[in-house]
Amino acid sequence: MDIQFQKSMIIEQFNQINDINLQSMLIYALVEKKEDFEISQWQKDIVRERIKKSDKEPERLLDWDSVKDNFILD
Repeated sequence: MDIQFQKSMIIEQFNQINDINLQSMLIYALVEKKEDFEISQWQKDIVRERIKKSDKEPERLLDWDSVKDNFILD
């Protein structure tokens, strides 16, 4: 098989995965690969600061269901 055919097969299989299975696979991949990277302290600080802001102003948050359809997938 040539590489283009293999790519098309992978894309086709990927397109047939439902959202719940895809989410499970992504979570699994992240958990399995967590030892491959480390989050720096400055990144953690940014996240903590954003959490504090969100706790103080929950109205600034967007609901996932209302924004997920705005993503453009090529």
